[in-house]
Amino acid sequence: MGPKRTTPFKIDGIDSLGQGVSKITDRITFIAKTTIGDEGEAEIMAEKKGVVFARLKTLSKASNQRIVPECPHFSNCPSCHYLHISYADEIKFKYESFAKLFRKLPLQKIEVIEAPKRLGYRNRIQLHYSLKSKLIGMRDPLNYIIHPIPNCMIALPEVQNEIIRLNQNNQWLNEAPSAPMEGHVEIYWNQNKLLVNWNKPYSEGGFSQVYEDMNLKLKEILHQEIKKQNISGLLDLFGGDGNLSMGLPYKSRLCVDIYQNLKGEEFLNLNLYEDHALEKILKEMKKRELLVSHLILDPPRSGLRDLALWLHHIKPKYVAYVSCDPHTMVRDLEKIQGYSIQKSLLFDFFPSTFHFESLIFLERKD
Repeated sequence: MGPKRTTPFKIDGIDSLGQGVSKITDRITFIAKTTIGDEGEAEIMAEKKGVVFARLKTLSKASNQRIVPECPHFSNCPSCHYLHISYADEIKFKYESFAKLFRKLPLQKIEVIEAPKRLGYRNRIQLHYSLKSKLIGMRDPLNYIIHPIPNCMIALPEVQNEIIRLNQNNQWLNEAPSAPMEGHVEIYWNQNKLLVNWNKPYSEGGFSQVYEDMNLKLKEILHQEIKKQNISGLLDLFGGDGNLSMGLPYKSRLCVDIYQNLKGEEFLNLNLYEDHALEKILKEMKKRELLVSHLILDPPRSGLRDLALWLHHIKPKYVAYVSCDPHTMVRDLEKIQGYSIQKSLLFDFFPSTFHFESLIFLERKD
């Protein structure tokens, strides 16, 4: 295999995935871990549809935004995207990304809720491993190489200590299953217990937001807004354990999600992406005589593509849409009619990365 091709770059923008954008060649080039003002040379990793994805190789001119990353793994680890700039600049880029994605929607002023700390917050980390290469760490999405991160700094201390332990003298090789040759391990600090699961589904020990302080802040603001109106019937879609709706003064509530063990009469086990899910919800509402005044939904990254149809049939007066992927959220909201956006918020649930949580409140036009 010959040497990788390179391309010159000059960064003049940041995209919604936290990548620097260069336009000085005949193709737009996206380069992770760069920032506005950086110039240099990058290794080409992939090319498609007239664009190039590259990795920083050398800097001929460093942006005045650059700082020394606190994490020793930052240059190779694909999980964090912004530790080479200040937190203030990170928030600025996230705000601009949010505003640009939602430019076709009549948003009110976007409120930004910053994280209390940038590192040491994640209660859950998933590492990939290969018994063949004897590597454990984060897998690069462009070349699938596993990069060891024996001292992950965005993890809670309890999770970080377990990562350190597994890496010491390759202890993980004694604990990983002998088959398959490649897999993953999830390290999860939940309810003051450390859970270590090999090759099991994500959040095997029960789902919770990865940043508990930010989760509490989101709930606080969500409840403050919803409590302004009289809550008769509340429908909580993708509700999990009822995290978001718990504690609200509702007269009746129905939480819907996929449950291994139902938690009570207020919970319904249903895959909301299956065919006829809406029809089943409407039948359940009729059976329970549930008239929905408020709808809360917090879907996975894929969103709820038929949200407009759901709103048409359920007819809630108020909607609170929480999303971890603004791309699918804006896709869903662009299709709805008869509702106006009342409030828009950006919660920095995932500092040091390009990800963030968003919350938009809707009210039906009468």
